Amino acid sequence: MITIPKKVEYSIIFIGYLAKKDVNTVSLAEVSKKLKLPYRFLGQLAMALKSAGIVESKEGKTGGYFLVEGWGQKTLYDLLEALGENKHMVKCLGNDEECAREAQCEIRKIWNKIENSFVKELKLIKLSEI
Repeated sequence: MITIPKKVEYSIIFIGYLAKKDVNTVSLAEVSKKLKLPYRFLGQLAMALKSAGIVESKEGKTGGYFLVEGWGQKTLYDLLEALGENKHMVKCLGNDEECAREAQCEIRKIWNKIENSFVKELKLIKLSEI
């Protein structure tokens, strides 16, 4: 079965926490403590989410992280891309590798169909739905 990496799971939890907060910014220390997430790992995720235009940070005494305007329109697929998790389900679907059995492979078509359906669904689910 397909498993969801911790960085995706924790990012969704982090985004959900920020979405529910009434204050402007939230420190990583607060998020780490309240949600029992590893602080250093959360910092790495926050940087990836910032690069993806999902969160922004503010320095200083009242600093922390907050969701950027329009964050909710991003999709789960956008999140996977930001975290580097938009990998193919099986190696043979990758563009950079050739498979010696490709011409006679029947299962490749099925994997491709499943992956295309999965990606399509991920692109339909908005982060605001979490």
